[in-house]
Amino acid sequence: MTRYHRARFPSPLRNAGLVEFASDDPVMRRRLGDAVAETDGVAASPLAAKYDAPQQLLRLLGHLQRKLSSRDAESIRCRIDYGHDNDSAADDDDARDESDGPERTDGWFPLAALFGQVGGISVSDYILHRIYTPYLQPIVRSDRVPMGYEFLLRPLPEQAPFRPAELFETARRTGHHAFLDRAARHSAIRMGASHLPPGTKRFVNFLPSSLLRPATCLRDTFDLMKETGTAPEDCVFEVMETEPLDDNKLDRVFDAYREQKVNLALDDVGSGFATLGAVDRLKPDYVKMDRKWVSGCDADPAKQKYVDSLLDRASRFGGSVLAEGVEREEEWDYLRHAGVPLFQGYLFGRAMPVPSKATSNAVSR
Repeated sequence: MTRYHRARFPSPLRNAGLVEFASDDPVMRRRLGDAVAETDGVAASPLAAKYDAPQQLLRLLGHLQRKLSSRDAESIRCRIDYGHDNDSAADDDDARDESDGPERTDGWFPLAALFGQVGGISVSDYILHRIYTPYLQPIVRSDRVPMGYEFLLRPLPEQAPFRPAELFETARRTGHHAFLDRAARHSAIRMGASHLPPGTKRFVNFLPSSLLRPATCLRDTFDLMKETGTAPEDCVFEVMETEPLDDNKLDRVFDAYREQKVNLALDDVGSGFATLGAVDRLKPDYVKMDRKWVSGCDADPAKQKYVDSLLDRASRFGGSVLAEGVEREEEWDYLRHAGVPLFQGYLFGRAMPVPSKATSNAVSR
């Protein structure tokens, strides 16, 4: 059976496929045909293009989004054919993840479902042209010496500002999240290799929902780490706080990373999906305590009780608790005396384009 893209979250667009268009309007069909001919995919017909790399699909979608009105995009039908369910055992696993069950359709959906923009720029163009840059925020030990940095996506200085959360949410809604997640992840790895000494931890966010087949989807990330001389032990991949943690696939994601000796972290523990139960089940190397438990913890017995509970849970499997959002000396003083070993927040430094020499030289090896 042919496997088609599902135009709804969490189904991500894939690296290769056949994209087809249909319209009842002959003028619109001609415009679609011109767009297919002008991009670098292999035209399979006047209204279909085969793409073998994400860049080809992104160029086509970006071009169409610039050329078409929202109304036109809603009227045009689109589908993406990824091949057949019985191509391989891995594809069988993939098909089960993607299966629509008895409601499986012929794959057509409005082209507008693949269009999204933030700050007047299409998500396709953000990814294709890398209209973003990683910033680094220090993570320090109890002696305030940095042991690593979290990489955070930020606008380029010369570009209009955007909210990273909005960009990722729009990418999820339009199926671009696998492409954006991988591009941001690789950008962070390259930046770390260029600006940080060996032994410095690099905390990089990732979206488990973007990894349909974790071992396969992460292969190019592991290859890039080898290419840039980045030791797997220096990398800490952390689950973004917007992701559900009850999906069994997350265990496969963690296994794929751990097979490569990469460290793992849960972000914003104590808020949203990142519950204490998730901590017990996933046993991350780093447990990042949400800032709501940090703010004012020096004077709040309830928050102090939570801090003690989290430290106890993490100690059972050897995880390190990291307090996020530390902004006051009193909070830092309380937390370090309570036994929290790692800290992040404005008290120690904001996210910057590159670490300062004084900060990077102070990193413990």
